[in-house]
Amino acid sequence: MDINYRVHVTPDRAFVKISNKASYLNCEPLRKFFEDQDKSGQKRYVIDFKNCSSMDSTFLGILVSVALKIRTNQEGGNMVLLNLTGRNLETVCNLGIHQITEVSSEEITDAQQLEQLAQISSSSSEPSVGSDTIYKAHKALMSLNDKNLKVFSDVVSYLEQKKED
Repeated sequence: MDINYRVHVTPDRAFVKISNKASYLNCEPLRKFFEDQDKSGQKRYVIDFKNCSSMDSTFLGILVSVALKIRTNQEGGNMVLLNLTGRNLETVCNLGIHQITEVSSEEITDAQQLEQLAQISSSSSEPSVGSDTIYKAHKALMSLNDKNLKVFSDVVSYLEQKKED
């Protein structure tokens, strides 16, 4: 259960396979991966949720931040969410994430790509994200629609107050 994120990067796209729970406790390496990919010019992502048991709002906010950045890019790009089922699919749809990403039931079939998925390594000893990342993730979710604005406003207000103190 230690490995939550495996990745494989090609010149055309980055593949991410999520296992177990995706949460603020373990998503810092993934956030850093997305940041590094953005710096290198990556604009296309395929994210496989087949083995993902659950996900929290911080994790989802990180995905939304990446998807929104892709949408504002003049050069195109996209984020495809594969194998979302049950509660995970329901959550993505309830938050409106399906409107800025492509949700697909298509599986990665290229065996070589699956074999090359590597564990994301963390340069820090702490895999959980800091309050600034949690704040930005929830702000991204709030930007999607009025419902999210209401749902996450208390979290954001709390984090803003904590920053000021």
